[in-house]
Amino acid sequence: ILNGRYDLDGNFDWNDARLINHSCNPNCETEIDNDLRIWVTALRDIAAGDELFFDYNFDLESYEDHPCRCGQPECIGYIVGREYWEKLKRQLAAREKSKAKRPAKSPNP
Repeated sequence: ILNGRYDLDGNFDWNDARLINHSCNPNCETEIDNDLRIWVTALRDIAAGDELFFDYNFDLESYEDHPCRCGQPECIGYIVGREYWEKLKRQLAAREKSKAKRPAKSPNP
């Protein structure tokens, strides 16, 4: 999101933002310059030909709609900002605990 009025959507062929994917271990980040521009800056050295990744930093509102498949060892499984990881881990653990408490369904006669 650039500001309250504009954001960049990578779902359009004309938008170069479509070429930068999400990762839970990104090699770059975005910086917003006076609500006018978004700059992509490297977090570490990036070799020519390497894919660019940044953390999309989605909130928890609809995390289930955004599964993460980045393959990083620390991946939480959903595209959410790192600041939400602990809360999401608790939610996922509570969901698993709730599933484990449910009795198994018996086959219908």
